[in-house]
Parts: sequence; C-alpha cells; structure tokens
Amino acid sequence: MRIEIREDFGAFAARVIIADEWEGILGKAKKLLQGVCEKFPSGRRVKFLLTCGGFIQFDWPKHVSASIIGSNLDPNPEAVNALVKEAEKAVRYLLNGGLNEKLREVTDYVTFGVDSENKDGSIELVSLVDLKTNRFYWTGKSYPTTDQERELVRIADLRTHFVELEGVGKVMVLGCHDLNIFSPRSKNAKGWRRKVNGNFRELAKKERPVCVLHHPHYTVKVRTWCSAWISLRKSLPFVKWYFGAGRYYKENRPREEYDLLEEVLRCTKLGDSMDFICSLS
Repeated sequence: MRIEIREDFGAFAARVIIADEWEGILGKAKKLLQGVCEKFPSGRRVKFLLTCGGFIQFDWPKHVSASIIGSNLDPNPEAVNALVKEAEKAVRYLLNGGLNEKLREVTDYVTFGVDSENKDGSIELVSLVDLKTNRFYWTGKSYPTTDQERELVRIADLRTHFVELEGVGKVMVLGCHDLNIFSPRSKNAKGWRRKVNGNFRELAKKERPVCVLHHPHYTVKVRTWCSAWISLRKSLPFVKWYFGAGRYYKENRPREEYDLLEEVLRCTKLGDSMDFICSLS
C-alpha cells in the first residue's frame, strides 16, 4: 500500500482518497486507516476525517426481508433500524483493537460510507462518529438514482442529515447522489423526487449548516458534482466548508478519461484539506 499526502496549510478536514479497486472488506479498511494514522504529520489535527461511499460493507441481516421493508422509497422504520444496527456492529468492529484511539489523536470526527445488499434490496448508509464521546450519528442516501428507485432502501427521515457538533456547529451529511438535490437539473424533478427535493432544500435553509460532508462512491470527473456544488453555495450561502471524498477510480472506465486528480480534489471542497491518496497495488 502506498499513501501520498497532499496538504493545505491549516487543513480543516482530511479525506481518504482511494485510487484503486475497493471492495469494502473490513480488514483492508482497518489496515488502510492505520496507515493513514501513521502517515499523519506529527502534531497536526483536523476536525473531520472522511471516507468514501461504500468504504465498508456489512452483511444484510437475514430477518430483514422485502415484506418487512415494505416500500423501499418509504420503508418500515423498524427495517431501517435493523439495518443500521448491523451496520453499526461493522463500524464498531472496524474501530476496535486500538484504531479508535489512533484516530482520536488526529481528528475529532470520522465518517464512514457503509453499504449492504442482497436479493431483498440494498442500502447506502453514512456514519459520523464523535471520537471524543463515542457517539454514532446515522443517515444515508435519501435521493437514489433512477437505477436504484426499485431496490434501494431510502432514508426517508431527512432530519438525520443534520447534526449539531461541538466545535463546528450544524453539519449536513450527504450520501452519494444526495448532493444532486442541489443540481440545477433537479428543478425539473417530478413525483416523489420533486417532493423530496423541495423538502430537503427547505430543511437545509432552516437548519443553516456551516459544513457539508459528502460521500460519493467515486469521483473521476470534475463535472460529476461541480454544478451541484455551485448551486448549493448559491442556495445555502451560510455554508463555510464542504468536502467530498469519493474514490479516484471507476470500474470499466479507462484511466485516460479521468480528469487530473488535482482538479478533482480542488473542485470537491471548499476550505483547506489534507488528502491521503491511497494506492493498494
């Protein structure tokens, strides 16, 4: 494993950028984060350490069937809670054995993209962990892509995206496609999308987050999120910082089609960052 650091002076957040294939295996995730902690510049701290969407995978609980889930767009809360419970077991396993303590030396908060799927559906969760109090905050994708409409267990409670954090203020936590709620094209949304879009925008203006943490699965092109970030800044002028941490790798896409990593990193943040570029091969 090779880890390269690209650091701005006075970095507010750190991003783990995986520039390689990634399956979300817990053991590999632990090893990667241990390597990041070892590479952290001596005496430096950041408020947040972000990972990508699907950074780890967890086993879908057998008792959460399609009939228990009900409508995947407006799922049974008990089914969502059961999935979150299993996801939290995976995150706690990842953090045990001393990793929690190592991370606490370099950051106050860490985020994890946590995914699972089986024949009954899929879910894309995000966990924000307060390393000082060991408190877990959970949210996940509320705005699935059109390809996911019939199978992704959506996080219907939009309030879970907003968290008040000591030393920061109100933070908005987004799953992968959630950022596209703020894309100019989303104004043409219809049906349930139009409703979710309007409700989310209204809630964001009410909550007034000062920081946005985005968890895409991958970002290899500047244009993927650029217009959404620009629109978000116009809609929410009180946002002081935002950061996205997708993998710099996309299956079945030739490397020569990627935009320069420097441009991708620059266009997915507002504020200074410390970026750990991780290559596994």
